[in-house]
Amino acid sequence: MSIEMPILRPVPIPTKGLGFWQRIKVWRRTTRKWEVMEDWHYNGFDLIPKGFIFDGASIPRCLWWFLSPVGLLLIPGLIHDFDYRYGKDLVDRLVADKTFRGEIRIVTGTTIIPWIAYFAVRIGGWKAWKEHRKNDTKLDT
Repeated sequence: MSIEMPILRPVPIPTKGLGFWQRIKVWRRTTRKWEVMEDWHYNGFDLIPKGFIFDGASIPRCLWWFLSPVGLLLIPGLIHDFDYRYGKDLVDRLVADKTFRGEIRIVTGTTIIPWIAYFAVRIGGWKAWKEHRKNDTKLDT
C-alpha cells in the first residue's frame, strides 16, 4: 500500500540573533517542526489543512538512534498530532492512538514498532491530550 505524501516545509528553528552557545542550546532542546503546505487528503476522507504545524512523533531524544521523529514515523505523527489537537469532537484519545499504531504498521510493514509506539503514546500521551483539551483548540478553517 502506498501513501500519497503531503507537501511539507521545515519551520525554521529560532536561532536568529543568538550567540554561538545559545544556538547550540536551542538546537539541542528544540524539535524540528513541519508545516503542511497544501491541504492533504488522506485515505479518501481525512483532511489536514494547509498551515497545520506539527513536530512528528514525540520520541525522547535518547531513542532517536533507533526511531527518528521525522523518519518512518513522520506521517503517522502528522495524523496523530492532528487528531490530538483537533480530533476531540471526532475521535477520542484511544482511537487516535490506535490510528497512529495502524499507520505506523502501514508505513513500516512491521508489527513490533507500531506496538512500541502505541504503548508509548498510551503511557505518555495523556499530557498532550489534556493540554489540548485545556486550550480547547479549534480548527479555524
